[in-house]
Amino acid sequence: MRLSAMYPLDIIQEQEKRIQSLEKELTELRQGLAAVHDYFLQIRAQADEQSISAEINLGIVRPLKEDDAEFEGIWDFHEKMLVSDPKGTVPLDIMYDTYAQFCRKSNKKPVDKDAFEYLLPQMENPRPVVFRGKWQGCRFR
Repeated sequence: MRLSAMYPLDIIQEQEKRIQSLEKELTELRQGLAAVHDYFLQIRAQADEQSISAEINLGIVRPLKEDDAEFEGIWDFHEKMLVSDPKGTVPLDIMYDTYAQFCRKSNKKPVDKDAFEYLLPQMENPRPVVFRGKWQGCRFR
């Protein structure tokens, strides 16, 4: 400000400059607020995605891991306990009971008998086949 008295025109120009300066600050604040709002929306979206991801993991991935663990029990039994023998036969109940004992000793959860009888023939070397109440084509080691 000048030391001398301001003329009305000078006062108006000073006020216009101040108004322009305030408008510029307001525009910058609005832009900053918009940036903060966008950032907040991104954070919220990421949190929602993580929440959904956690729900998916609890609802889908964990049961799949449990299924994999059960399948690994059959796979380990197949690998460690059975050998290919074209003339070999093992009664269905004895095969399942031996599998269940193997799982208990290995701290694995055995699948039910129907699942076992479905999954075991899917494996190869040996690839046992059910015929007349017996597993054909394999024997215990």
